[in-house]
Amino acid sequence: MSRQAERTTTSTNALLEAASDLIVEGGFASMTFAAIGDRTGYSRGLVTARFGSKEGLVEALIDRIVGTWSHRNVLPRSKGLPGLDRVAAMLDAILRQAERNPRGLRVLYALSFEALGHDEELRSTFAKFHDAMRADVASLISKGRRDGTIRADASPSLEAAMIVAGLRGIGYQWLLDPEHFDPVPVLVHLHTTTRDRLQAKPIVPAVPLKETSS
Repeated sequence: MSRQAERTTTSTNALLEAASDLIVEGGFASMTFAAIGDRTGYSRGLVTARFGSKEGLVEALIDRIVGTWSHRNVLPRSKGLPGLDRVAAMLDAILRQAERNPRGLRVLYALSFEALGHDEELRSTFAKFHDAMRADVASLISKGRRDGTIRADASPSLEAAMIVAGLRGIGYQWLLDPEHFDPVPVLVHLHTTTRDRLQAKPIVPAVPLKETSS
């Protein structure tokens, strides 16, 4: 990597870190290009040049949180696994993230709930994000139905929507009352109950009746 590329990577990471801090501290409204520039020592013009718009910055944050998390924690552990185990690996990775490094999840959830406001660009970004997440989970469930690890009557679209809704509900309660709501045991319960609900039941062969002598 050239020195220029290294400097670009360093400055981009610093800008995204500052944006994340501002969101955690004061919500989406506090994440202005001017505030990011002040916090990092870079110019507001650099923030604009690097991300183009606030929507572009949000998309970069999502890509960083979700993309990095997926490649580091989920993909290596789920490669070659059957569908049910891949669903479980995804939920387990989210659980481990909440245990070890919750900051990225807090930023993601904070942005997600900010999207319910009047910012149409933010709303559109998260509508697309959730649509893609539901599609990814539905694909895993469809794979599990094909390989026999997930019940044949499980609806991929409905189950995916329920899993994503469960994750967001846990996130909402965590953001609302972090002092009194611990997301980890609830994520454990979601993991366990999802696996139990989706798992294909083994077919028990019928026991032949013994012939009776007349």
